[in-house]
Amino acid sequence: MIQISTSWLLLIPVMFGIGWLASRWDLRLENRLDERERMQQQRSTFKGLSLLLNEQPDQAIETLVKIAQLDPETIELHFSLGNLFRRRGETERAIRVHQHLANRDDLKSRDRDHAAYELGRDFLRAGLLDRAEASLNRVGVGKYAVPAKESLLEMYQVERDWKKAIIAANELEILQGKSHHTEIAQFHCELAQEALRRKDLPEVEHSIQCAIQAVPNHARALILQGDYLMAMERPAQAIDAWSLIAASHPAYMHLLADRWMLAHAAVNKSDEGLDRLCALLTTQASGELLDIVHKQVMKIRGPQAANVMLADVMQHSPSLSALSKLAETRLALEEGSANPERLSELQSILLLLRQRTTSLARYTCGNCGFRARRFYWQCPGCNHWEAYSPRRSEGVAPSGPSM
Repeated sequence: MIQISTSWLLLIPVMFGIGWLASRWDLRLENRLDERERMQQQRSTFKGLSLLLNEQPDQAIETLVKIAQLDPETIELHFSLGNLFRRRGETERAIRVHQHLANRDDLKSRDRDHAAYELGRDFLRAGLLDRAEASLNRVGVGKYAVPAKESLLEMYQVERDWKKAIIAANELEILQGKSHHTEIAQFHCELAQEALRRKDLPEVEHSIQCAIQAVPNHARALILQGDYLMAMERPAQAIDAWSLIAASHPAYMHLLADRWMLAHAAVNKSDEGLDRLCALLTTQASGELLDIVHKQVMKIRGPQAANVMLADVMQHSPSLSALSKLAETRLALEEGSANPERLSELQSILLLLRQRTTSLARYTCGNCGFRARRFYWQCPGCNHWEAYSPRRSEGVAPSGPSM
């Protein structure tokens, strides 16, 4: 039988104790190293933020990139870096950061959706629309579903892909519980306008009906309906369609007044059509409608009738535009006289008035203040639909962009 010395038995707990102490020492060293690393990351993070606040973005980015390399688990830091790259115009670096996140299988679905959304925005910024569409369509239901659809809707409008824009707007209505009927009606009107240029009349009719279904009695859809009926050589029905504009949307009559007169001429009712336009001047004499009515009165009834009409307008709706037209009419009346001084005086007055009226602000976007000399259904500045008032402004031009 093997005899074990008592001294060896006493060594066992001693060795166990030494091993336990060694393991605790290693754990303490590891914790100290982790704490040092955390402190280093915190100092680096604060340094990066300090550099950003001091407007030193290049140095800040270098510092933050080092942190991201030390700890790949810093998801939010990766997102912040990607967005910072995109804002600085470094879209390739932003794409690499967000693509790395989107391809990681260990991320939560919310973070993957976030990465797909940010990657889609990167591709949009880079002009890679196909890849942007694919990335944004990868976003699932959740926090980023609505902004992803909004980005898709914006992209489809830039591409003028109105059919996809309609689908995206309908999906947004479901996600947001908010109506996008105005935009949908305008998208259908854009399709009708394109089909009218192609002379695809069945497509024109279908798109107009869809627009009216989205927004009953929609002004632009009714205007296009009249254009469609004129293309079908049905001027009487075109007049009926445009009469709805005169009754419910008179401020838009200047957009179709010339075609209105062509339709009335086609049914031998030019005087009746002109009388209805003149009647509208009691409330719509401040815009382009006055220019068109004046031209038609001069052509059909002569300068004397135009002088009477403009004198009446100056009584209830005085403006520089009306005064300019009145001076033009008076000059036409005086051209047959033998008074050169009077003619020279009227010509000088008319020249000054024309210089003044051509420099006036025209149409102004109610959303961003963008000014333009012609009317737009979609603002070229902010891309909002029906943001322009159909009434042409007159006076001092407000500060802001113009064209």
